[in-house]
Amino acid sequence: MAVVRTIEERCKRCYTCIRECPAKAIKVEKGQAKVIEERCLGCGHCVLVCSQKAKAVEDGTENCRAFLKGNDRTVALIAPSFPAAFPGITPEKIVGALKQLGFDAVIEVAFGADLVNLKYVELLEKGESELETPIITTSCPAIYEYVQKYDPELIPNLAPIVSPMVAIGRVVKHIYGSQTKTVFIGPCTAKKVEKRDPQTLNAIDEVLTFYELKAMWREEKIKPSEAVEGNFDPPFSHTGKLYPISGGFLKSAGLPFDITNNDIIVTEGKQRILKLLDSVKNRQIDAKILDVLFCEGCINGPFMDFTLNHFARKQYIVNYNENRSATTDIDTWKKNLDKFKNTSLRRRFKDCYIHGREPREEEITKILAGINKFDPTDELNCGACGYDTCYDYATAVYNGLAEEEMCLPHLIEKQQAMQKELQSSLRELEETQNQLIQNEKLASIGQLAAGVAHEVNNPLGSIMLYAHLVLKQMQPDDPKIGDLKFIMEESKRCQKIVSGLLNFARQGKLYIKACRIGDVIYRMIDALKKQQQFQNIRFIADLPPTLPELWLDKDQIYQVFLNLAMNAAEAMPSGGDIRITIRSDRQCGHVLITFADNGIGIPAENLTKLFTPFFTTKQIGSGTGLGLPIAYGIVKMHKGNIHVESKEGKGTVFTIELPILQDAELFKEKAMDFNFG
Repeated sequence: MAVVRTIEERCKRCYTCIRECPAKAIKVEKGQAKVIEERCLGCGHCVLVCSQKAKAVEDGTENCRAFLKGNDRTVALIAPSFPAAFPGITPEKIVGALKQLGFDAVIEVAFGADLVNLKYVELLEKGESELETPIITTSCPAIYEYVQKYDPELIPNLAPIVSPMVAIGRVVKHIYGSQTKTVFIGPCTAKKVEKRDPQTLNAIDEVLTFYELKAMWREEKIKPSEAVEGNFDPPFSHTGKLYPISGGFLKSAGLPFDITNNDIIVTEGKQRILKLLDSVKNRQIDAKILDVLFCEGCINGPFMDFTLNHFARKQYIVNYNENRSATTDIDTWKKNLDKFKNTSLRRRFKDCYIHGREPREEEITKILAGINKFDPTDELNCGACGYDTCYDYATAVYNGLAEEEMCLPHLIEKQQAMQKELQSSLRELEETQNQLIQNEKLASIGQLAAGVAHEVNNPLGSIMLYAHLVLKQMQPDDPKIGDLKFIMEESKRCQKIVSGLLNFARQGKLYIKACRIGDVIYRMIDALKKQQQFQNIRFIADLPPTLPELWLDKDQIYQVFLNLAMNAAEAMPSGGDIRITIRSDRQCGHVLITFADNGIGIPAENLTKLFTPFFTTKQIGSGTGLGLPIAYGIVKMHKGNIHVESKEGKGTVFTIELPILQDAELFKEKAMDFNFG
């Protein structure tokens, strides 16, 4: 099980952990950022940067409680950074609170640092033939874990010396016996990884972070600030107390540190460390030793108290060292160093290289194309996915570490496209629903109209017949002739209405043949120009010469165009323009025909009523309200659509969509039966 794991229900796809992970040891599965155990360094950067607290660290409290309740002696080994982890609480009270928790002894890991320093000085003075320079210090487990897994060619540069934690663990086992339980307490997650290392087994039995220690205190209702003061147990440390701050190793080891001394390089922080290691690989560094820490000093470890800033934490460490140095018994300290100098502090490192598959260029191209990156200019390299470049991201996808949904710009574009598609589908659904309502309405009215037309037509015929007979029997000067003629005219008007009703209610049989839509338009224009109503109307026809032939009932389509032109003329009593345009959209399979006028327009509240039978805004006797419903029915029988847009005072535009079909048989398959009877 990995030292660091993801709490899935808290992970919110921010990818900050991926961005901060120096080893890219986090893969994304179904949106969850999961730690890959074999790749993980345990540095804890992902824990530190996760605002959702979605990263959990291996819990050492359960084992520690078991040790404290057991029969074996249990010793707390507290890291040199502890003064900055508990600001405002004296070291003596911290020791007292640890012993109140049940620890039999509390020892400073700083003495282990003092021992390790001797080994480094010895290494620099005597040298080792198998080592290469510059020598990389190995007190920070995240450093040597990175080298073993990602830069194994630098293993010969790693100092073969254990960390201060392991050193003090071995000393304590020597003092109190191998059955003693040793618990390291510090700010570092990587120490939990180091505890598992076969090279350091039997030195440390458990690792607690400062946060875990505080949790145990809370559980036991122990308040360190109120604890009875206690003293650290021997062996006591000296300069090793400076280990957790930048350059602390050099200072505590008594090595010269000067910015002009190229033999020694001191640096910290993962970005600088990775660049430094690259420089070492490329033979760009001419130094004897590299003093390096993956965090910006142990005082910036992931489980420090961050209520203080970096400089305040550093000040706590320096002050503690100065205060203790004044009371340190140097002779006793030196005797202890001499006593434990033969403690085994050597270790080896091994090649654990993580072999990632290197994709071919065409595979990278294919992956990038999947997120709409077809050209180098499309690659934003924004880092939102957690990877520095789009190329790195594509490589991670190839190796199964990343998913397509991690590309934030692509995801936004995809969501926008889906939103547009959804909006378009909703509009189409609304239009279809409106058309179904209209069809049902027209069908019902059509059935009624057919019955009414049948019942009215017979008595109307009788009225006209008898009126005609009476008219023939009357003398030319009979004053009642005018009344009979009025009866005849009104009867003819009724007959016209009945004829419209029958046209509206008829079965809608189409007589289909291939025709040129432009010919139908020009035929209509020629016929209308001769009528008095169109003397002040100008027709503007924009008809491309390459329009495809359509399978139509041209007489019925002619009637549609005629109705639209008549309505446009009535909307322009003082004259105006009727602009007719045709556009062919072969991709959508439609021809679009528009009739646009610059007349008085239609009020918004009337737009939804235009295709309803008998709806008209004309004066009584001037219209039946059947022209547009009949046009609607004819267009629908042709498997087309008709739409209207209008603004009062600016004009109206009717748009007709007719399908482009290649032959009559296909039309029969596609055409819609439009039956009002």
